[in-house]
Amino acid sequence: MEAVPGGRWVAEIYGCDVDILEDPKMVEAALVDAVMRLGAPRDSAQSVVYKFHPQGLSAAVVSPVAAVMIHTWPEDNASATLDLYFYRDGVDPEEVLKGLTRAFGAKEESAFRYWRGTEHAIKRRGFGAEKAE
Repeated sequence: MEAVPGGRWVAEIYGCDVDILEDPKMVEAALVDAVMRLGAPRDSAQSVVYKFHPQGLSAAVVSPVAAVMIHTWPEDNASATLDLYFYRDGVDPEEVLKGLTRAFGAKEESAFRYWRGTEHAIKRRGFGAEKAE
């Protein structure tokens, strides 16, 4: 079976600039830039940002070939979780993740990197009547 291009990076970033984490326009701009760097055609991305009160936000930018999501916790070590999905060969998701950590002023990052069609720590399992015990 031929490998399907693309993958998913799941990251947590810590020690971010709280002013950036709390600014919906700055967060959206960083995510749009990331989606474009993951291969999305110009003007193909759509954004949704939800601001929580008193703090934090969730945002997603999606396109036909990439999507980036963030959930921020300014009150918890100025942290955020990021999900990067990409469906094209020839992009550098590692550089995109580095760009996001810089955009948010993160001091630390941890990430799980998953390439589609390869062996990884997440294992498939079946469900259904024949699997129930």
